[in-house]
Amino acid sequence: MSTLDSVDRVELCDSLLTWIQTFGLEAPCKTVEDLTSGVVMAQALQKIDIVYFTDNWISRIKPEVGDNWRLKISNLKKVLKGILDYNQEVLQQQINDFTLPDINLIGEHSDAAELGRMLQLILGCAVNCEQKQENIQTIMMLEESVQHVVMTAIQELMSKECPVIGGNESYADIDRQLKRTVEDLNEALATKEEIAQRCHELDMQAFHVQEHRERLRLEYIELEKRVNYTFFIPNFSRALSFLACELKALDLQSASITASPDF
Repeated sequence: MSTLDSVDRVELCDSLLTWIQTFGLEAPCKTVEDLTSGVVMAQALQKIDIVYFTDNWISRIKPEVGDNWRLKISNLKKVLKGILDYNQEVLQQQINDFTLPDINLIGEHSDAAELGRMLQLILGCAVNCEQKQENIQTIMMLEESVQHVVMTAIQELMSKECPVIGGNESYADIDRQLKRTVEDLNEALATKEEIAQRCHELDMQAFHVQEHRERLRLEYIELEKRVNYTFFIPNFSRALSFLACELKALDLQSASITASPDF
């Protein structure tokens, strides 16, 4: 998946299910069916902005709907309205040319593709709210393939976002904010890759030191075995002492590598 148009909606849903679990919500949130009642998504929105998505707002979401698809759809309507209102009233933007999720398919048929669209809208709230830096860092901690899908979804959504006319900020200001968010995501990803490369280099360095140390240790043991039979060999004790010193130096080098802040 390399372009915005190639976002696979079911794959997107799977990745965003993984992402939504990072909020540590009370309600189960591991399967599509877990989210069709709207309760999980409402709780996630409150985690994103508790000032806007208040306890009073979330109390309108019926927690016990069972298999009643009509109640599920009622909840989902409130959640979708909350997302769109938040975009307009708080983020000062509206989403154009983006196909909104079909909440009837989600509530009645547990449609993963449509649920993916719904979660994508919640993702947009998370990376544009006041706590966006923390939310972006959380995304950077996800498994790489999940990260790729999530970041592609963010870019697709941002390409559909437009400022609300008459808002507190100009189009140029909001456009700069959106670009900065994408830059932050890319910078965080680059930093993660750099740290991973550094850790790999330290791992290799530690491995080679340990390997060399083991060879010297075996040589030292072999020389010790011969000590009672080879006193007549010139400079034998000096060679044995030298190997012991080199082993000690390697121990110190190995300890220094493993104690490094980057290890």
